Formats: sequence, structure tokens, C-alpha cells
Amino acid sequence: MAINWAQVLQLVSLLAATHSSGYGLCSDRVAVHNALLLSDRDTVTRQWFRAWDFGRKYGPFVVTGSGLGFLGAALLDGISSPAFGFNVAASLSMGLVVVYTVFIVFPVNDKLLEAHANLTDHKKSDDDSQTTEDIRSLTAAWKTADLKRTLLSTFAALAGLVAACK
Repeated sequence: MAINWAQVLQLVSLLAATHSSGYGLCSDRVAVHNALLLSDRDTVTRQWFRAWDFGRKYGPFVVTGSGLGFLGAALLDGISSPAFGFNVAASLSMGLVVVYTVFIVFPVNDKLLEAHANLTDHKKSDDDSQTTEDIRSLTAAWKTADLKRTLLSTFAALAGLVAACK
């Protein structure tokens, strides 16, 4: 019995895309949402950093790996396969996660990372440039951007699921 590597790539990529989507939805609904309800800018910043720090460590592997996996499955199956278009759509969607992250999410990350660095370096003073409302606003912007990025992962997972069922 020969191994169908296209199916293996599809299923591994589908698992990774689904995980990425689920983690994003969970962090948006639980960690970041709860952080926005807090009144202390330092706690909001710490909570955001915890969600960001975990995602930055595994996110690039999951997104790049699943995107390349869907593309590999499409190429192994061939253009005449009924799953080809769905695998390409899933691959492109995961690729858009990377582009969206670099151009939309990273600028917000940088501002929040600066606030976190000020917090951890104990540079607190009465004339801090970032108020609690500024931090909340940045965190809310990050949450919105992260949700859009998660929707791209969700679309990739759905396209990958359809491809796997073809």
C-alpha cells in the first residue's frame, strides 16, 4: 500500500490551519477580551504580551508550514484534481496571513512592545507618554487585526477541509 503524500500534506496542513484558527479565536475571545476590561494599563500590557509572546513562537511555523503544505498537496495532486483549487485557495489564504501580519499587525505590535518594554524596565513616571486609554486603544486595534488574521486562517482551514473531502 503506497502512501498518498498529497493526502498526508493536506491533513497535516489542515490540522495546522485549524489549530491556528482556533488559537486565534480563543485569544481574541478570552485573553485579549479580558485584558481590555481591566483598568490598569500595566496589567493590560502584560496580558497582551502573554498572548503575543506565545503566538510569535509557534505562529510562523504553523502558518508557513500549512501554507506550503497546501501548496505541496495541490502540486502533488495535479491541476486536474478536483482538490487543486481548494488547496491553492488554502495556501494563498495562509500566505495572506503572513502579508497581513507584516504590514498591519506588526506596526501595532511595535507600539505595544514599546509600552511593555517601558513597563518591564520600570520607566514609570507621571509623564508617561502612553495612557491607559492609549494602551486600551492599541490593544483593541491589535485584537481587531488579529481577528481578521484568524478569519484568513479559518478560510484556509475550510478550503483545506473541502480539498481533503474531494
